[in-house]
Amino acid sequence: MLAFLCVYTSCMNKNILIIVAVLIVLAGAYFAFAGTAPQAPGTTNQAQVPVTSGENAPEGSIHNLPAEPAAVEARKDLAAKLGIAESSIVIMEVESRTWSDGCLGLGGPAESCIAALTEGFKVELLAQGESYTYRTDKTGAQVRAEAN
Repeated sequence: MLAFLCVYTSCMNKNILIIVAVLIVLAGAYFAFAGTAPQAPGTTNQAQVPVTSGENAPEGSIHNLPAEPAAVEARKDLAAKLGIAESSIVIMEVESRTWSDGCLGLGGPAESCIAALTEGFKVELLAQGESYTYRTDKTGAQVRAEAN
């Protein structure tokens, strides 16, 4: 009977060791991959680079600072109109403004504009040696070019 208990005990010790080893491996895998979100195929896990106001600006330049999202929308609009890359357009100046209506003060005669003060920006852009002025609302959902 004593021999039977010794064999049974050593078998139990082996099973316990195996269970502990599996738990250690699983815990290590959990901590190794904790905090990593699943990715779509073909993407990398790099932090998203903020959009700046100019490409290849000298280090320390104001054009290396993140650009106002509304100004980025104005740059997208100008790039589409000119058929050029967004990165070739420099955001020169962004000023907070309050426009007189929902059309950013640029409504046409056949256009119905909300008669409410609209917070936004006046955006100066430089593309192909030419200066362009845009008006936006605060978020960039409304973007209009001033006549040059």
